[in-house]
Amino acid sequence: MARRGRLVVLYSGGLDSTLLAKLAYDALDKDAAALTIDSAVVPRSEIAAGRALATEIGIRQHVLLLNELEQEHFKVNPPDRCYHCRKARDAAAWRWAGTNGYPTIADGLSYSDLDDYRPGLKAATEDLIWHPFIEFKVGKEEIREFSRELGLTGWDRPSVACLASRFPHGYPVTRTRVDRVDRAEEFLRGLGFEKVRVRHFPHNLAVVEVGNAERALQQRDLIISRLRELGFSFVSLDLEEFASGKMNRTVDQQTAG
Repeated sequence: MARRGRLVVLYSGGLDSTLLAKLAYDALDKDAAALTIDSAVVPRSEIAAGRALATEIGIRQHVLLLNELEQEHFKVNPPDRCYHCRKARDAAAWRWAGTNGYPTIADGLSYSDLDDYRPGLKAATEDLIWHPFIEFKVGKEEIREFSRELGLTGWDRPSVACLASRFPHGYPVTRTRVDRVDRAEEFLRGLGFEKVRVRHFPHNLAVVEVGNAERALQQRDLIISRLRELGFSFVSLDLEEFASGKMNRTVDQQTAG
């Protein structure tokens, strides 16, 4: 990193990008900056956490507002939506970096991300975004362990994905639906659930996925009442264990025909 000179980290405030921002600041001091994309598909809690963590690290944070939901790939929501989303974000980041004199942009994609369907990784690589954790074969568990050793707040937090990942492909991602999901997940975290996903399906169906399904059943009336208030017509509970990336199953199904 020190050899890269001035560098900007694409910084979401999540586990991976927080460690990368910390390492960049330690290596480059004032020549490192954190660039955060603020959009309707980013959970509000992540924006707040990112600000606090950037202050804790000491790195300068810059926030770039994007009106992403007006873009066609969110209206159509194809299986490669993440590819188009990442291309648009990278273009905006490079414009900012060029204006502010940063020749290198790095992101927190990890070696573990190579094991999943990641169209955004393909786009970022095409756009010449540097992936230090991939280059040096650093996976998720190592990132978490390094973060713990460095004393970074939130090293034990579960990963939080873009809110657009809560929608099946082909189902439009709209501001109303995204806000509904964000508020529903924030409510469930307020009940003490750490691992949370609220999948939004057609007909305003919510599929609630948490780390402790039995406890969710004990609070079923409260959960149903709140999610109905938020605009969901039907509320169901995923009986499988919590797992990120479940919507990728719909990609597999379309590929299989």
